[in-house]
Amino acid sequence: EMCIRDRVMIVVVVALVTWVTPNFLSAHNVSSLLVTAAIAAVPAFGMTVALAMGALDLSIGSMQALAACTVAILLGTAGIPLSIGATILLGAGVGLINGLVVTRLGVPAFVATLGGMSVLRGAALLITDGQSILLMDQPDFAKLNSGEVLGVPVPVLIALGVFATLWLVMRHTAFGQHVCAIGGNEKAAQATGLHVDRVKVLAFMIVGATTALSGVMLTSQLMIVDGTLGVGLELQAIAIVVLGGTSLMGGNASMLGTLLAAILISVINSALNILKVEPFYQYLALGLLLIGALALDTLRRQLIKRAVTEGRL
Repeated sequence: EMCIRDRVMIVVVVALVTWVTPNFLSAHNVSSLLVTAAIAAVPAFGMTVALAMGALDLSIGSMQALAACTVAILLGTAGIPLSIGATILLGAGVGLINGLVVTRLGVPAFVATLGGMSVLRGAALLITDGQSILLMDQPDFAKLNSGEVLGVPVPVLIALGVFATLWLVMRHTAFGQHVCAIGGNEKAAQATGLHVDRVKVLAFMIVGATTALSGVMLTSQLMIVDGTLGVGLELQAIAIVVLGGTSLMGGNASMLGTLLAAILISVINSALNILKVEPFYQYLALGLLLIGALALDTLRRQLIKRAVTEGRL
């Protein structure tokens, strides 16, 4: 139902904007829109796993900044493949630490990742000395953003690859079932013998790795990075995931919904830019979308609970 709603909203928004500005569907704008959606979708896929488990990772904005600065520094000496690989491993390592803090120390995920947000932001600023890093001498790395394969932008292919992988993981593996079981009722999942701590750690590692990958993609797009990148990414990712149909309370995961919601938000932002609306209104639109999605999720849960109580489910 959520996916159908997202599809309808995308069609409605595109139709309205195209009516106002006919050049909205130009090849250049559509390509730019999809690339932006791809970079937003990749960390949101990881956040989908976390929310399905009933957890939040508030450190992803700072993680994206650290990843962007790390890959920019490594490119000068390590080469493109090694730099990208090391950066993704760094993200997975940060996720491992977050997971261990939550499971071993018993710190709530909200608090642990809130602290991680500050630590990672500080690390990003430290390794760059608070300065910007220019990558104009890395034209091959820029192709990660500007390149195409059979007419499809490389970032879109990367996002589709991450989507397909995590969709399969969440729908057709024991890990995916365990994630949703923990999100639905952690105590019951633990009572059935599930390795709850192990699943939580791996979920946080997925969030870290996808966020680091998005940092690499963003760096390739901007070709200039600093420690202030990624501010507000956590809000954007949560909005995308919840708008896509994954409950903030956990228990379910909709990767397709997340993909469509990322496209929807990208379409709205692109429309606002073309209509020359002040950028501040984009934050307003994102906040309203998040509130609306949370209200719909709450209403859906209440209707399901009522149906169960009345014996209709």
